[in-house]
Amino acid sequence: MQKPLRALLFASLTVIAATGPTGSRRIAYAALDGLNAVAPADGRLSVMTYNVQGLPWPVAWDRQEALARIGNRLAAQRQSGQQPHIVLLQEAFTPEAAAIARRAGYPYVATGPDTSAISTLPATAGDRAYLTSARWDRGEGLGKRVGSGLMILSDYPIVGQARMAFPAFACAGFDCLANKGVLVAHLAVPGFATPVSIVNTHLNARKAAGVPIARSQRAFARQVSLLADFVRAQVPQGHTLILGGDMNIGGDPARNAAFFGQWTRTGQTFVTPALGGLRRAIALPGQIDRADLNASSDRAKDWLFARDAGGRAMTVVQATVPFGREREGAPLSDHYGYALTYAPTGQPIETGVRLAALAGKARL
Repeated sequence: MQKPLRALLFASLTVIAATGPTGSRRIAYAALDGLNAVAPADGRLSVMTYNVQGLPWPVAWDRQEALARIGNRLAAQRQSGQQPHIVLLQEAFTPEAAAIARRAGYPYVATGPDTSAISTLPATAGDRAYLTSARWDRGEGLGKRVGSGLMILSDYPIVGQARMAFPAFACAGFDCLANKGVLVAHLAVPGFATPVSIVNTHLNARKAAGVPIARSQRAFARQVSLLADFVRAQVPQGHTLILGGDMNIGGDPARNAAFFGQWTRTGQTFVTPALGGLRRAIALPGQIDRADLNASSDRAKDWLFARDAGGRAMTVVQATVPFGREREGAPLSDHYGYALTYAPTGQPIETGVRLAALAGKARL
């Protein structure tokens, strides 16, 4: 179905998806001692980002089988010790999409803002002017019909969380019907002196928002500004940080400049086009999933960035695409799900498969 028609159907929805507790305040870390967590292999962390297209009917239909297959495939990877340590999901709006975590066997799950989360961020004069021209016929000003659709699945305990829903002045068109925002989870990972902070987000669509491009561009720019400030406030400098999600940048030069300019403004220099994990992964020797990686990179919507505790960009040592082109039939989503394995800066790059930790012991 064409996206504009899907968006019109979305506007008629009255479904509310429960996505867990809300709020955007910082939560104190739990004690890190005595946690019975599975140890990673030599300080390396594997992270997957995947927009699973878990949209409710009638925006999408016949999604139950594909979503179940996603969970089952991750479970099969776990059986062989090859599952990503951490998974970032977007568009996990439906119960079937949320069930991926249970099917896949991840013991720790964080969820993003639900429909009740309301931003209290102050509006500027420009923001107020933007709101006066809200398009109710395109989903603006009608309230939230679904939550953020954000989930973080983890093999390691979540010792702190923070959430932020984007305010009404930072959304455009049909995207406003979902309570898009930011989810931060701080993980207790053995071998790391401080929590590892994971950030998941899904930014405003461009043309598919159903409003003039200039309007969706303004909302996108406001979201990125709020996102960069939120991450800087919520993640201490001494933390390893992995940022990912459906950034909806695409091939638009204005979006590219708006996105990366905000990270430069806030001094978070590990977020640049050249340091995007996917682009770095494509350059790895012996890459078996190069075609799918190239396809996702060319689309430029799904991104991962990582810095170590010293603020340096982390090294990508392996890349796989568990959810790309299928041998039979269509892909399981309208996005590809790829996984990157990161190593702290300075570790040598090695080729070959490194398996996830299993039963408390690293497997090589």
